[in-house]
Amino acid sequence: MTESLYQPLPDVDAYLKRIGMQRGEATLGYLDELIYAHQCAVPFEDLDISDKGLNVSLGKADLFDKIITRHRGGYCFELNGAFYSLLDALGFDVRASMARVLTRPIPYPLISHRANIVTFDGVEYLVDVGFGGPMPAFALELADGVERTGHGQTFTVSAFDDDWWDIGYVTSAGERKPAMRICTMPVGEHDFIALSFYQAQNPQSFFRNTRRVNVRTADGAHDICNNTYTHYHNGERDVCELETAAELDEVLAQHFGIVDWR
Repeated sequence: MTESLYQPLPDVDAYLKRIGMQRGEATLGYLDELIYAHQCAVPFEDLDISDKGLNVSLGKADLFDKIITRHRGGYCFELNGAFYSLLDALGFDVRASMARVLTRPIPYPLISHRANIVTFDGVEYLVDVGFGGPMPAFALELADGVERTGHGQTFTVSAFDDDWWDIGYVTSAGERKPAMRICTMPVGEHDFIALSFYQAQNPQSFFRNTRRVNVRTADGAHDICNNTYTHYHNGERDVCELETAAELDEVLAQHFGIVDWR
């Protein structure tokens, strides 16, 4: 069971082709390009959980089949798990990390998110392609007071304690809001089995009760929340309700590249 979590990536070049990238040296600049390309090419989506009630496999071969071969997306445990394998295969010093989501006003937020940390010369950077909300389209240095802007969004970092960092973002109106609290303590791939199972199967889980699909674009994003489709572009947004399964499938195919998912 756990062995499948640690298998090497089946095909590095196929993964890079999926996100429109080529091989490069393991530099910070190349990492930024990979993150942005991934967020634009591979959608965050929880359709297997929200619409089909399934658990999801975190095995590397299964992730590759779903995300690369079948051109699906996934949620954090899938997307950041697959991206970890790509970064590792490309020679980055990468490790898995866990986080609490702070976007919803919950008094005691659970550890419910998986991200990655990449280290360059002793400096740690948050790397996330699977948050499903406001996430940096670049590697974000984990140092108190850091603020970085890119692709139209600004993100901030503040120390919470010795092992946790608060990641925030600045809205278009200039309001500062929390996004996540990331932990730098080492974790293994097998540590996410129970966390993912809870999110996929617990009746109270956000993902069991909410259909979420989104993907970044050059000027904004495409987003589905339950039956509401929103196109964000150049600071504006167009909203429509998806009233039938056929309308949902059309939007998924046209804007997210998701077909034959049912």
